[in-house]
Amino acid sequence: WVSTVWDLNFTEVDPLDSLIEEKIAGDDLNAFISLYQALVPFAAENGSSTENIWTLFAEHSFCPNTFVAVLHHFVQAGQQRGANAQQRLHALHAAGLYFLLLEVPGSIAHQLFHQVMFDKCLHALTKCWPRDSDVMRKRKKNHTQSNTGRNTKRGKPCRNGNVRCLEEILEEEEEEDCENVYFSTDELLQLRNSTFLLLKSFLRLLPKFSLKEKPQSVQNCLQIFVEMAKFEPAVHEFKVSAAMDLNEAKYIPELAYYGLRLLCSPLHGSEDKILRRAFRRILDVILMQESGVGSRYMILAITPAVISARNQAVKFISSVVDELKEAVFPLLRTFLQYICTKVPDKAEYRTYAAQALVTLLNRLPSAEFADFISWLYKYSRHTKVS
Repeated sequence: WVSTVWDLNFTEVDPLDSLIEEKIAGDDLNAFISLYQALVPFAAENGSSTENIWTLFAEHSFCPNTFVAVLHHFVQAGQQRGANAQQRLHALHAAGLYFLLLEVPGSIAHQLFHQVMFDKCLHALTKCWPRDSDVMRKRKKNHTQSNTGRNTKRGKPCRNGNVRCLEEILEEEEEEDCENVYFSTDELLQLRNSTFLLLKSFLRLLPKFSLKEKPQSVQNCLQIFVEMAKFEPAVHEFKVSAAMDLNEAKYIPELAYYGLRLLCSPLHGSEDKILRRAFRRILDVILMQESGVGSRYMILAITPAVISARNQAVKFISSVVDELKEAVFPLLRTFLQYICTKVPDKAEYRTYAAQALVTLLNRLPSAEFADFISWLYKYSRHTKVS
């Protein structure tokens, strides 16, 4: 089974034997937590463990490839739409174990990095959190019974008398699937905390693990970090810098922006290129919109959560400019031009965009400030704008 998983590059593989899965997952999360605690000393920067983990594996006839294949099973299972809370928690912890394993010196030499596995663990950050439509309560039996026999609105009648439409059957099956997905408040809290811990695990790996030769992973990181930056509102204000203490972070958006800052490093490729891509994705957060079908954009309802995400995005851009100064001024100018040209044509959105523009303009020195104001004046005189 292990050989098949690796030979098929972690795609379209059979699930792990149910008896083995039960032995691992039957004790809640204890197996994952114990393994993590056992691996941490081998990944520590100060080399707190005097033993060599690869020698230890060899002495006990333990194959690291088997370990990775088993972790993949849990990561894969937890990302399915119908996965329950326990499966999602297992996936998050399994992904954290894989990132920790990659931190251990010698993991690359032992060829434990696999692009597909790495990206799946990365996507666990977003795919293991229930969608809004999935976060629902079980219907009470008496409520279901009280509605039995009640007429419901149907679509167009089927042409074939007694045979139900395929669409109708699929809709009912989808409803049944959704009804079986249940997340209590406590489970949602566990998922949030496990997501937080997984993100921290990945950020500990990021400064040590170069993605320079893995452009797709860089792109995935950018996408996921920006998405995680909108995960939850931050109750207290936070500042992000490349020198931030990871252990002091309290919010997922705080970690996400720290991840973006770490990603914009020569270790992972051209700093200017990565910054440009990061700024481009953050632009949508500031303009309070999302990319839709094709080149179209969908504006978001202005809610406290959306405004909070927008405010944090502005602060992040400001902190990057304050940190990098002259090196990022040309990029900031382009970014400000995009704010002016891409803002949705609605008064309230334009107001928020103008506020962001003023805040970021104040980061520019006098010469660059005056140059941008000159451009803005010419742009405002354009017939299509005025």
